[in-house]
This record gives sequence, C-alpha cells and structure tokens, in this order.
Amino acid sequence: MEKKERKKKSPAQVLRVTIHRKQIQEKNSTETFLACIKNFGPEKVAALQDIYVEGLPLVVPTKDYRMQMRQLNKYWFVCTHMPTKSKKSFLERIAKQLGIKIKVEILSEIGYDETRKTIQHH
Repeated sequence: MEKKERKKKSPAQVLRVTIHRKQIQEKNSTETFLACIKNFGPEKVAALQDIYVEGLPLVVPTKDYRMQMRQLNKYWFVCTHMPTKSKKSFLERIAKQLGIKIKVEILSEIGYDETRKTIQHH
C-alpha cells in the first residue's frame, strides 16, 4: 500500500489589526480574529446578513458541531476553521458593514514575544 505524502503546512501567520488607532495582535491569527469579533461585538456580527462560512453564520449562539468553532464568551461561538487570508477578508467585510475603519495585515510569525504580545520581525 502506497503512503500518501502529507502536504507541508505553511508557516504560521499572524494578523495585526488596527481599529480606531488601537492595535490588536495576539499569538496567532485565530486569537486575533476572536479578539476583533469581541471588539466589534459578537451580537452585531451575528446580525449581519451575509457573513457565512460554508453556508453557516460566522457567529452563532449555539455550537454547531459541523464546523470547528471556538467559544467567544458565555453566549457566542465563532467559526475559526479557515485560512488566515479568509480571516483577514472577513474582518474587512465586517468592519465595512459596521462602518468601522480598520487595517488588517498578515505577518509571518518569526518570534512571538509573549510578554509584549507582539511579533519580533528580523
């Protein structure tokens, strides 16, 4: 039986998001994505009409086991199963619909400094 060669995972990427001059940048793109959804207000994001992942809303009040979801708080779950580029796109679309000025950058993770919650680039 032939072994399938696994596709190599691409290098980790981190999102840096600036909203109203406040920078949000966590240890990975998923954590930054969740922090931004919290900042927008999950109830506001859930109310948007066309923010869906594979036919399901991005933010929901109950976990859907068909999707990889993370619990945001006591009341909300967020679909996080997507590439960093998709997270960037979703954040830009959400901000536009909510009328929020936003800048989203994708950085390659070289050295994460846990104490400063920033990425050190060489």
